[in-house]
Amino acid sequence: MGILHVVSNPAAVESCLAAVSDGDAVLLVGDGAFAQDIAPHPGIRFGVLKEDTARRGLEPSAALEALSYAGFVEWAAEFSKSVTWR
Repeated sequence: MGILHVVSNPAAVESCLAAVSDGDAVLLVGDGAFAQDIAPHPGIRFGVLKEDTARRGLEPSAALEALSYAGFVEWAAEFSKSVTWR
């Protein structure tokens, strides 16, 4: 199973994207929600926490899967390893 990359800082997105592989997922949380304009990559799942976009006055991007906290837990349980990018 791939790796769940949790991005909490928009400045860390480029480094994260350089490290992802097929089967991985990238989840934008906290201020990472400001990086919703990331380009999709084939074989990589992308998501954003709905609550974090709302707190920042943003709408979840249609290009990303909008997750609740329960959805975050489901993603975390689905992947055997996670990496946090700050």
